[in-house]
Amino acid sequence: MKKKVYYEHDIHTGTSIGLEYEKYLYQSQSKYQNIEIIYSGKYGNAMYLDGCFMLSERNQDYYHVECISLIPSSAKNILIIGGGDYAIASKLAKQRGIKSIQIVEIDIEVINLSKKYFPKHFKLSEKNASKISLTVQDGMRFIRKNTERFDCIIIDSTDPIDNSKVLISKSFLRECFKALRYGGLIIQQSGSPIKDTNHIINPLMKKYECIGFKKINLHPFPMPLYPTGTWSFLSAKRA
Repeated sequence: MKKKVYYEHDIHTGTSIGLEYEKYLYQSQSKYQNIEIIYSGKYGNAMYLDGCFMLSERNQDYYHVECISLIPSSAKNILIIGGGDYAIASKLAKQRGIKSIQIVEIDIEVINLSKKYFPKHFKLSEKNASKISLTVQDGMRFIRKNTERFDCIIIDSTDPIDNSKVLISKSFLRECFKALRYGGLIIQQSGSPIKDTNHIINPLMKKYECIGFKKINLHPFPMPLYPTGTWSFLSAKRA
């Protein structure tokens, strides 16, 4: 019997990464992106957005664990731009010191499908669930109107193309700077250090420095189902 494999091809490196699966569960075109859900015996349900792997039920916590490890222990109020799957938010809500988590997700379909196919992220006690608030809105529009101040801002977005491209713009990052308390930290997914250094990582670092962020650091980590198998976050502090 021929195996079913979902291939994600990376143009920059000329390589493909594949996930063997048993069932193709769902496909739709939302207002913003193509959404697909497949079932793999090893990884459970897996979500792809515009043909790019986003998350799975099992064996992929490297991304979330790395992100959470970068958050200062003193952080109490956190803003997540993206993150409609609730994977990071649900883990943060269980931490005693966290008081509030604001999620700003542009695509309501990502939230609804995550509830259906990745329900464990939504199974929280009443106390922990009350820490999370959700706004369905474009991240740029939200941050421009925002009047709150956060200890940490996490940019948990898809690759910076189409609607997500604005999230690496200087104007957006400047608004994030304003929305952070002094000493607050921004954490931003920054692609693969193997293939994205020149067109994502270095330009972002230069923008951070120009805006006034300090202690700018790159944090690479393993991510088996992302192109090149290695991914990264950038972090920087508002001085």
